[in-house]
This record gives sequence, structure tokens and C-alpha cells, in this order.
Amino acid sequence: MYYRRDEAFRFIFGQPIKATFKIVKVDGRDGSANEASALILDLSPNGIKFSSELDLPIYEKQLILEIYFSLNEKMISMLAEPKWKKRMSPSSFTYGLVGLDNEETKKEVIEELKEYVRKNKTSNNN
Repeated sequence: MYYRRDEAFRFIFGQPIKATFKIVKVDGRDGSANEASALILDLSPNGIKFSSELDLPIYEKQLILEIYFSLNEKMISMLAEPKWKKRMSPSSFTYGLVGLDNEETKKEVIEELKEYVRKNKTSNNN
């Protein structure tokens, strides 16, 4: 599976959204990692692109992450698998993740993104 940049509904944030993530599975086994910080750069119902200072071993191990973030003051949790990473600076990496969530979570992300766009469009017009 690859990271789909041409996906129909992908929202790129002008101002990245703060998020927290943790590794919940490593090579199919439950993980127990500490939480880490990230900035969400773009979001779709099927995936996330975020940046973090952590250099995750995504090419050596199969990782499943749980990402937590607030959108429109609503806390959202998504499960995702990293598919690619790119070093952005000596201390920063950008990751492309494919979502592993059910249809209900995907619908929730779509609704919250639509609301986010409406709110930001209204505030930018004032």
C-alpha cells in the first residue's frame, strides 16, 4: 500500500495541528511506548501526514501508531501505519501514515474537517 496524495478529500492545514502519538504495535505485538509530540500537516479520512522529532524505524519494523488530536474542540483518535518518512532537518522527520480506522471514525474525521473548513472560511472573511 502506498501514500495517496491524490486522494479526493485531503485537507492541508495552513497552521499545523498539535497532536500526540504512541506506538501501540510493533511487528504485530502490543507496544508500550511513551507518548510523543507531532504536528499534523494534512489529514484525510484515510491518512495523516505529520512531523515529529522522533526517528521511527518504519522500514525495519511494522509499526501501528495511535494519534490523538483536537479538531473543532473535539478529541479524535486514529490508528495508522507509517508508510514513508522523510528527514526535514537534523532533528525533524515527516511521516506519511495510512489510516486503519473503521467507517465510523472516517465519517467523524470528514465531518470535523468540513466544520473546520467552514469555521476558518468564516473567520477569514471577517
